Amino acid sequence: MDRDLCKRGGRWVSLASGFLHPWSRQLLKPVALGLLVAMLAILTSSLRENAFAIPAFARKHNMACNNCHAVSFPKLNDFGNRFRDQGYQVGSDEDLPGETHFAYWPVSIRTTVGYQYATVSKLAVGNSATSQAYASGSSLGFTGLDILSFGTLARDVSFGMVYVPGLAGAAVNTGSTAAGGADLEYAFVRFNNIMGNSLLNFRIGKHEIDLPFSEKRSPTLNSVFVAYHYQPGTPFGRAFSNPAGNPTYANANDFALGDNQLGVEMMGWKDTEATDGTFRYSVSVLSNAAVNQSGAGGGRNLMAYGHVTQSFKGYGFTEGHRIGLFGMFGQAPTAANAASAAGPPVTPITGAGKDSKTFSRIGVDLSTTALNGDLNVFGMFMYAKDSRDLFSTQGVAAANTAEWHGGFAEADYTIAGPLVAYYRYDWVRNRVQGDQAFARNFGDVDSHTIALRHNFLVTKRLGAAWHTEYTNTRTKATGAFGGDQAQNVLFTGVDFAF
Repeated sequence: MDRDLCKRGGRWVSLASGFLHPWSRQLLKPVALGLLVAMLAILTSSLRENAFAIPAFARKHNMACNNCHAVSFPKLNDFGNRFRDQGYQVGSDEDLPGETHFAYWPVSIRTTVGYQYATVSKLAVGNSATSQAYASGSSLGFTGLDILSFGTLARDVSFGMVYVPGLAGAAVNTGSTAAGGADLEYAFVRFNNIMGNSLLNFRIGKHEIDLPFSEKRSPTLNSVFVAYHYQPGTPFGRAFSNPAGNPTYANANDFALGDNQLGVEMMGWKDTEATDGTFRYSVSVLSNAAVNQSGAGGGRNLMAYGHVTQSFKGYGFTEGHRIGLFGMFGQAPTAANAASAAGPPVTPITGAGKDSKTFSRIGVDLSTTALNGDLNVFGMFMYAKDSRDLFSTQGVAAANTAEWHGGFAEADYTIAGPLVAYYRYDWVRNRVQGDQAFARNFGDVDSHTIALRHNFLVTKRLGAAWHTEYTNTRTKATGAFGGDQAQNVLFTGVDFAF
């Protein structure tokens, strides 16, 4: 099918000429454009490690953001997913920067302001196994500030950039970039429809890999997907990190699927008439320069990631169903470059780490919709291995190859109009510990997240929602005296992009 088509009402229509009223294709042209661009408006705000929204594109094309998004931004509907896959293009002259009016500037801002309360139990205080020492904290503040720019440089050449300023005064840090640390979170160029083929699109730079479900577009603002970030040996935490004295063991691998990565990606998509859906694939070659930076200073080896999906009767998030398979083969450096560690200063040279050892991830993902798209149930399951050398090289005497599995299941339900409810269950189960001295279930995670989101303002200039979210996370045997720990985080506030 034509690469400029998008499915609507059971049929594929032209993004450039057939989205709204069939009796006015000329008027529809800018309408379709705007709605796609609006999706970008929401696609690109990396809030926590987080979600995208770019209202600048809605303003550019005089469209409301919800043309490309589900009821609650930043989640994309089928139309928005197609716009993203086409490289933020609709296949008309309006894709060209020269067609943009002078007053338009493709920059947006997203942040979330509100109140957060958090607790954690079983800290390293006291002198008996019955110690119930815990910490609690609360604050008014904001969870992130993203300055974003996405768009096209020329036909079939698109770009993306997200800058996160230092947030030393943010106060609320759960789910946001570390306080005080500025970061260029996204910076890439993408070449689309190479040789006129939608199966050939090439991206280079720093970007989110094609995860089963994107954290950048997740509407749960204050809780990352556990399986994307779990590291054997380090207890998983949300609002608080465990202090010295709580059990842990060394692991040279701190790679997280949910983090943005440095690398190149080849991806593509093709409509499949037999399924009335879309086939998609993504293959990435990633640098491990950011892996174990605090120890080896990051590595100089390459890693591989791939994801393939097939959808039925839509993209599978607001219409239809989707199945997928993904896998990762990586290497983490275990030692710093000898020259950089020889004498003062001892700070390792970034990207020069050596003796890289392997790890792997493989999994499946599923998504289905019901009740005319008001209900979306989705999730993924992943099996993971970290080689024993990732532990033995860090001083673990009785090292094993660590094996664990984890995943999540989430349900999003549109209650009425702009009101949406969410529930997600995350889990991790360890099969073999990287250190034989630790119990098999050390670090196992069970996490429940519930959220309610009221989208009270959606225009071509601004998207805003009142968001309340509560997460309870329990980790096995990670307390100071071997007990299970409980963490609770409550956030309520306004999430907005403009």
